[in-house]
Amino acid sequence: MIYMYLFLSVTLAAAGHLLAKAGVTRSGAGLNALLDPFVVLGIGCFFLSMVCFLPWLASRPVGVAVPAAGLTYALVALAAWALKGDVLSLEQWGGIALIGFGVYLVNN
Repeated sequence: MIYMYLFLSVTLAAAGHLLAKAGVTRSGAGLNALLDPFVVLGIGCFFLSMVCFLPWLASRPVGVAVPAAGLTYALVALAAWALKGDVLSLEQWGGIALIGFGVYLVNN
């Protein structure tokens, strides 16, 4: 069950990044961005991500729990590739694999 909290946290954080990107692409990076609905939804996802992360954080030493949040970076890249058609280089695919393997090593 505790892994469900990590999964939700990482997924919501990735959604927050993608929504924030969509919002600032539409409205720019200034204060107007804070009024963009996508940015507002992204901020909401970040908040919920943190709420979901707290049980995970409470269940592990901080040096083990926090690096697991690095899976967000891999998920953002994979979602951008799958949903937005971003092109990932061989090095980026390797980086995604290394992130996953690194989180596995830290958590075992």
